[in-house]
Amino acid sequence: MNHYLTALKNKFLFCLALLTVTATIATAQTDKWTGIWRTAVKPWGVGSPITMELHIGTPEAGMLYPATIKIQYGSFRGRYELLLAKKNEQQLGIGRNKYPLEQTPFKLGIWMWYLNGTLDYQDGKITLNRMWIDKFDIWMRGLDEDDEIYEQSKVALRDFLYRGAATLTKAGNKPMADSTVQRILHPENHRVYFGMYDSIISNDSLMALQIIDQEQYDKDTVTLLHNGKAIFTREQINDHNRRLSVKLDTGSNRFIFFADNYGHLPPNTGLLQATIDNREYKFNFSNQSNAYATFLVANIYHPANGKPTEIVPGPVTNTTTTNVIHRENVPVASIPVNTAEIVLELRDTKVQDGDSISLSLNGQWIATGFPVKTVIQEIRIHLQPGENILLFTADNLGSIPPNTAELRIRYGRKSKTFNLSTDMRRNNEIKLILE
Repeated sequence: MNHYLTALKNKFLFCLALLTVTATIATAQTDKWTGIWRTAVKPWGVGSPITMELHIGTPEAGMLYPATIKIQYGSFRGRYELLLAKKNEQQLGIGRNKYPLEQTPFKLGIWMWYLNGTLDYQDGKITLNRMWIDKFDIWMRGLDEDDEIYEQSKVALRDFLYRGAATLTKAGNKPMADSTVQRILHPENHRVYFGMYDSIISNDSLMALQIIDQEQYDKDTVTLLHNGKAIFTREQINDHNRRLSVKLDTGSNRFIFFADNYGHLPPNTGLLQATIDNREYKFNFSNQSNAYATFLVANIYHPANGKPTEIVPGPVTNTTTTNVIHRENVPVASIPVNTAEIVLELRDTKVQDGDSISLSLNGQWIATGFPVKTVIQEIRIHLQPGENILLFTADNLGSIPPNTAELRIRYGRKSKTFNLSTDMRRNNEIKLILE
């Protein structure tokens, strides 16, 4: 009997240890920001609270978080899409523009600008840290619109958005639905601006940047990140106008430009000016769509070997090398699509071990010697009607064979993700059928 109890006890301890390890691994693999966060704030002198739910999605490249905000108070229901951007390990910047999915029985409109600044993480909770907007016409706008019976509710909601303290606790780890994610992170088909500029191709690997304050120097302070790494942090724009040269990564380069304050003359009027292939591009907090914004995002795409990637495929030609021809083409998937504009996102989800691949579309090389990194890199392609053959071939095996990569294919509002595995004997083949 004692042996039986001892064995049962050992089995119980083993299961407990296994569950603990499993839970630890699951927790480690969950992004701390992703999931559902909630708060309830009771307006002064009122019995019922204002509730706010923030639903944060899985980040793109560990930097850009799609999110929705749901606000409820009395008969009011509001739900909005927005973009969050990682400023550092403890802060997410809050996008200025909140796209309304639902607002009833009245609209909050420009008051949603008050939910700006950063979300600050500490001890498993996040707090709202606003940047002050003290602008009279924003404060009063919309108060007398619609039925006056809603005036008390409007005042309570306006005060909450403007200055109400908010600490949110996590209520679940489930990320947002993919359809909402696509609208926020890839709004080019929806023409909704969440703070991200359209992608620009740079064939030159070096890009000149200049930081400018467009008004008198009033201590406007800014932070600039390149693919998640700080170029500078909380520095005032001064009369020297910072000039620098940045080496671009192969593939996507996301420059996130944060306004850390609104200076002495609100709002922040910082300008990020980039020279790309001898042309100037401006990313500007003074633009009307960025007024009182916390951040804006510039997307610069640098193709492998400086070769443009947006091509219109012609007839299939025999441009593959002898070694590639003699490899086995292993089918991965056949996907019907309804758009000719396709985005390929490649990354190494494990250890960045020096893997390099080459890609061909319908027999024409799109990229050769393309390094696979842990950061997501994009390649944009244009399909011809009917069947299109994408071929992925290994240039090497890296330090940890085989050559592996995660591929996400984005087409319109849809996407599919695959794990590629190639070596010196096998290629991976994907068919895209443009209907």
